[in-house]
Amino acid sequence: MDPTFRFLHASDLHLERVAGGLAEIPDRLRGPVADTAYRAAERVFDAAVKHRVDFVLLAGDVIEPAAAGARGIVFLNEQFAKLAEAGIRIYWAGSATDDFERWSDAWPLAESVHRFATDRVERLTHYRAGEPLAEIAGTSRLRDSRVAWDEFHADTELFTVAMVHAEVEAERIARQSIGYWALGGEHTRRTMLGGTVTAHYCGTPQGRIPQEIGPHGCTLVQVDDTRRVRTTFIPTDAIRYCDERIVVDESAPRESLLPLFEERMTELLIDPFGPDLLVHWRISADERVTRELRSGKSAELLAHLRAVYGIKQPAAWSTAIDAGAAVVPGERFEEETLLGEYLRSTNHYREHAEESLRLEAYLAERHLAGGLSPLADLHDPGVRQRVLSEAAALGFELLSPTETRS
Repeated sequence: MDPTFRFLHASDLHLERVAGGLAEIPDRLRGPVADTAYRAAERVFDAAVKHRVDFVLLAGDVIEPAAAGARGIVFLNEQFAKLAEAGIRIYWAGSATDDFERWSDAWPLAESVHRFATDRVERLTHYRAGEPLAEIAGTSRLRDSRVAWDEFHADTELFTVAMVHAEVEAERIARQSIGYWALGGEHTRRTMLGGTVTAHYCGTPQGRIPQEIGPHGCTLVQVDDTRRVRTTFIPTDAIRYCDERIVVDESAPRESLLPLFEERMTELLIDPFGPDLLVHWRISADERVTRELRSGKSAELLAHLRAVYGIKQPAAWSTAIDAGAAVVPGERFEEETLLGEYLRSTNHYREHAEESLRLEAYLAERHLAGGLSPLADLHDPGVRQRVLSEAAALGFELLSPTETRS
């Protein structure tokens, strides 16, 4: 029998979650954005059929059944049936989100799907054409449960795969005689170990917040006749968050801004079959350009980009243009003016982090009881420094006559 085989490693499908972090979005993208989790998950299962894998590993956070409801359960049953028809078995190591303890009896699965136990590490042998191919060791998690790491070890001469949804220590699992660790619990793809032992987080198939930028997908794993592991990333995201930086040279004429955006848009949309894009723009420029953008130019650019590229197929919808804060010249801190006094005050609090800034005193009671109260909390040093820097830049813009800002 051919000893080589391949399998698909996926995790963190989160069918119960939708994409967010968007202030506004065109009507054409509302439906696609709302269905991103399902569209990305379907691409995962389609990839398993397309690449004719021997089996699929689901390493947790697949679905919160109570939150996803009947739609999520029906969807997964349909996908599992599709793989069963193709002769592909599924091994599912659940997480606390998947809640096997509550749903195992209420949601029976086909024989082609195995849910690992929550109280121990199970070992199963996967067969191909009646011959043993690989050993799979896995465990499912409950809330606050600990992983019995010592129970993960190879019991046979077969290539062994371990799967669990957890944070792991590289040194701990490097000592185990296991060829591949299929890990879940991180939304960004990452390989912890390579070589004789491979430990890999495949990430989520779909980014759901602006911080989850770039391609997301699943991992195709191929094991050759020498037991060498090769992983291949398969993008499955239906929409993609992008964080793009435009650098404007200080000598550039103001009319050169739009061509810079258009050039980058052309590069982003080079794949006609790629996902829809949600693009956040960040501009690095001198004070003249920054001030111009903050005074209204960015709104014009944003409207133009949305009108031209937000209607394409695939679409590139610009979510925002961040022009940054104006740079305050050092000499303005020394002048004997209202602006100088204000700037010195912000600088004092930046240099004396131990001094309390009680912004709550400036909020009305209705604001303290609402959503603004947490925003006034500047206990985090990083947040405090950023807010004070932005406050200095805003004061500089508001308190300086236009002709003296440069």
